[in-house]
Amino acid sequence: MGKPPSKSSEEAEMPTKEVLEETVVKPPSKIEIKTPQKLKSTTKIPKLNQILEEAQEEEKSKKANTKDEDEIYGEDSFNEEQLKKVWEEYAESTKAAGRDSEYAVLKQEIRLEDSHKIIITFTNSVKMVILDKFRSDLITHLKSKLNNRHLKLETELKEEEKSKVPYTNGEKFDFMAEKKPILNELKNRLGLDPDF
Repeated sequence: MGKPPSKSSEEAEMPTKEVLEETVVKPPSKIEIKTPQKLKSTTKIPKLNQILEEAQEEEKSKKANTKDEDEIYGEDSFNEEQLKKVWEEYAESTKAAGRDSEYAVLKQEIRLEDSHKIIITFTNSVKMVILDKFRSDLITHLKSKLNNRHLKLETELKEEEKSKVPYTNGEKFDFMAEKKPILNELKNRLGLDPDF
């Protein structure tokens, strides 16, 4: 028993014919391609025509309801005193309900014009935004209590006059001298300088 003959390094790296035959990959005889199956939808998507029809039906019912609401209220006349009384009642009900921001809006100045137009005057645009949140409830309340369907609520923004606040000694002296002109005479007699 002898040793098998040694192979050179080149021969050792080369695979034998038997190994080559074993490593050859044979292509599959038949390729199967699976087609994806359709998934069943669990929700139905409405058709566009159906959505449009439902929207039109909703609009028709809303128009019918508003016509009915206008017919509910009469055309009674009212004066500013009656309006302020009903307005105060509504303001007190909002205060009792804990809606302080609405109460603050309702405490603004109001006036009646053209026997059916209520004008509320604001000095702050934020209060106008708050009013818009409950405007429809307020108008409905006023229409029912005053029994007048022609009632309208309008807003008016009034700019506040900003008074100049005196900061320096000279500005303070000028402010006081406007109210009491004798101070200028006193300043001149005594030779005073208000900036010191």
